[in-house]
Amino acid sequence: MTTMAGKCWMGAPALAFLLVLGGGHSGVSAAGARSKTAGDELFNGGVVPKLELLISPENLKVLQEYHQVWRQARPPRVDVSVSVREGSRTYTNVSVHLKGSYTFQDVDQKPSLTLNFDKLAPGQRFHGLQKIHLNNSVQDPSYLSEALARELFRDLGVPAPRAGHAFVGINGRDAGFYVLMEGWNKQFLHRHFESVKGNLYDGGSGGDVTKLLEVDSGDKPADHADLTNLVAAARVIDPGNRLVRLARVLDIERFRNFAAMEILVAHWDGYCAGAPNNYRVFHDVSRDKMVFMPHGMDQLFGVSSSPDFSITPNFNGIVAKGLFSIPDERRRYLERIALLLTNEFRVANLHAKVDRMAGSLRASLEESALRRQFDEAVAGLKSRITVRVASVGRQLQAPETALAFDPGGVARLTGWRYKGPNDRPALPSRATENGRQLLQIQGRGPASSGAWRTVVLLDEGHYEFAGLGRAVEILQSATNTGVILRVSGERSPAGLSTNAQWTPLRYEFDVHGIANTELVAEFRGAQGTGSFDVGEFKLFRRDKSRNAKSPPR
Repeated sequence: MTTMAGKCWMGAPALAFLLVLGGGHSGVSAAGARSKTAGDELFNGGVVPKLELLISPENLKVLQEYHQVWRQARPPRVDVSVSVREGSRTYTNVSVHLKGSYTFQDVDQKPSLTLNFDKLAPGQRFHGLQKIHLNNSVQDPSYLSEALARELFRDLGVPAPRAGHAFVGINGRDAGFYVLMEGWNKQFLHRHFESVKGNLYDGGSGGDVTKLLEVDSGDKPADHADLTNLVAAARVIDPGNRLVRLARVLDIERFRNFAAMEILVAHWDGYCAGAPNNYRVFHDVSRDKMVFMPHGMDQLFGVSSSPDFSITPNFNGIVAKGLFSIPDERRRYLERIALLLTNEFRVANLHAKVDRMAGSLRASLEESALRRQFDEAVAGLKSRITVRVASVGRQLQAPETALAFDPGGVARLTGWRYKGPNDRPALPSRATENGRQLLQIQGRGPASSGAWRTVVLLDEGHYEFAGLGRAVEILQSATNTGVILRVSGERSPAGLSTNAQWTPLRYEFDVHGIANTELVAEFRGAQGTGSFDVGEFKLFRRDKSRNAKSPPR
């Protein structure tokens, strides 16, 4: 915890909420509080190692044959043995595989790599570490986003592996500058938890906790009862009972900090507001609580998103949706955002962290094109931070309110935007026909789809989403084709209309608590066009007594 003149700069309220983490401590175990831990010189001492990977022709061929295509199923990772030279020292029998998803590059380009020094040579360590990752940072020319964000999470008691840097060569070829991160393993967990027996689940490549996540470590990797219990708690219908159930299985205080920091740094590709994606979940068996931890934070503060990223987004992760749709928890989350804005998330504090990290790194770059690019990127990062902090402040001054309905319980819907899948794109357009303002979607091939969407904040209740739609020039023999209204997360074909005439469309759903709800007007089909009449989109609030017993999705 950063201090000034021996006094905590955070203030009593911030210190108070940190002390309740993990049942009375700051969220870091006694092991994590030691004066020196493995890898300190890499992450705290400004050491930037120069690593040369020496790969035999046979093993290089294995890596050259490994390919990964974005948005396609990832092939099983293939490990090979290499030697790693650092100065006068050579590490032998180091297990290496290629990693990455969108940022994946082949071994002959600038590959991201996972190096395990212990797997094939038990006891071998790299600066005390068993496992490291080398990220190519192709989406972050500042090379600082990971280190900065991870430190911010750790400041709040949310465990996150440390990040440093390295120069990397492969068989004499200069592969470039990298972000070096400690691995997700029991060695990392030992620094933050009393017991490492629980499962560490990998959500890094996409998928919610409802899916069969890979297990990175744990004494019972085949037993996923901990995730099953978490999902069941998040799906409890009654908000009050949901909170009770979640409190039994989830470290709520840490999760609130985890969510708040994901949103503050605009981690759009994370768990809470993302796909979900880029996260880990650990079962802390010493307290029988699930703990979420961040990952993949190379696009922050407005990169590939807006600096005005909403502080109350459409929470996509089922745990975030389940928790923050509870009115009291939504209020506590916003209070945490406001508290952080006056402490950890002040511009001066964030800029000071960036300057400290950049200063120790700049010396290793010497005068070069890379250093000039780095300086420009650092300036850009600091500029985005300033804009983001101002945006959060404005949003707190004008908090989002629930959608207003007229005395008849009807609300008109606006703010429609188009979204289509990258692998099955349909073509969107707007048109006017006989005075009607239309939203259209044209099919462009097998299984293509697309949807116009708008997000509304809704109080607890039973709702009916209604509108007019039509589908023309479609294949009547095709299945799963036509126009449909739904909410995000619902994929059932029930309600699909293939009528070429304007046809009433309806979809009923429930909100249990208070939640941002994404309404979807979708067309599915290989050919033809789906159209919706903008003026006929309406949301009806129905009698609460008609609530269906549907859980949060």
